Amino acid sequence: MINWGIIGAGNIANRFADSLKEVADGNLYAVSNRTIEKAQSFQINHPCEKAYGSYQELLDDDQVDAVYIALPHKYHFEWILKAIEADKAILCEKAATMNQLEAEDIQKALLNKPVFFMEAMKSRFTTAYETIKTIVAAGEIGEIKAIKTSLCRAFDPVNASYHFQPGQGGCLLDMGVYNVALLEDFLPGQFVLKEMDYLLHKDQVEIYVNAVFDVDGKEATVESGFDRLTEAKAVITGTKGEIVIYDFHRPTKFDLRIGDHVTSIEKANVIDDFYGEITHVQENIQSGKFESDRMPVSDTIKVAAIIDQMKAEIF
Repeated sequence: MINWGIIGAGNIANRFADSLKEVADGNLYAVSNRTIEKAQSFQINHPCEKAYGSYQELLDDDQVDAVYIALPHKYHFEWILKAIEADKAILCEKAATMNQLEAEDIQKALLNKPVFFMEAMKSRFTTAYETIKTIVAAGEIGEIKAIKTSLCRAFDPVNASYHFQPGQGGCLLDMGVYNVALLEDFLPGQFVLKEMDYLLHKDQVEIYVNAVFDVDGKEATVESGFDRLTEAKAVITGTKGEIVIYDFHRPTKFDLRIGDHVTSIEKANVIDDFYGEITHVQENIQSGKFESDRMPVSDTIKVAAIIDQMKAEIF
């Protein structure tokens, strides 16, 4: 049995806890928040043995085997390092770091004190995504020539959380990270930013980005935004055909197009879009592994580096 502790008690932590109930050999043991009142409120909705009024108290609990870090972006780095020091296995919500430098520092810390660590890129662990990976690897659409991704939502700044806060806010770390993670997974190579349009909010965070990269002669497009609604879709174009992935950040269906023939494929999630990710982490921990083969630390670093390129163009 793996005893989980959750650091942070917001919306995403609630979704994680709901899914964890369905995971064999997984147990929600503790939750922590900056205030004991919010931790105890979370505990009422998600029964667990311990509720802590500080994150460090949870890390100091010897009964905690693994932690899920569900804090706003800017706090991830600090608590990842502290969790490493506390010898806990770690699943950290995306984006795991604010930039490439932080990701590289985490990699160095893990070399000095190995524990399991993975960024929570849950889209990679859905049944649909795994099926698409198999289709591409089998060469059914030929060699990939281009990938276009779009994920934009209209956010209300008044009711938003950290999304519009200078520094940690902006669409790239919140949603664009999904676009970039997909591109990085299917297009190994050097990402070079070729062109980019963007819009800034008055609080100096990016609320829209449309960027085109060259990846060793292949084209990769990132469209991400807080100021409009677009169809969440990724199109992988190959020399023989293409795959259109709907809601690629949590996919359950896609179209496979070979010539004039289109096959629509639906692959429902097992339980929900968190379940595959959690079971993958537990399997790695139980096998004594320190790193995922599907979302390794090197991928976290590459994704952060690609986002850094876009941010450098804006700020």
